[in-house]
Amino acid sequence: MIKINTTTNVNANIYVGEAENQKNVAYANASVSKNGDVSITKSIQDGEAFKANKESVLKDFAEFETYVYSLVDTAE
Repeated sequence: MIKINTTTNVNANIYVGEAENQKNVAYANASVSKNGDVSITKSIQDGEAFKANKESVLKDFAEFETYVYSLVDTAE
């Protein structure tokens, strides 16, 4: 017997700085299954840049999570 599950995957890179000074500080990825199960992973890639921009990075993580959880309402 086979049971096939479909998921939606979402990825985000979080940057700080402007133009040529832009740095990739963190990333996040998530999967949302059709039945509404959610898995979110976040990673800090540059600890010093994160510390210097913590408020901004955490705001971006929150925005990412809000987006992912909005997908649960549309998963079927």
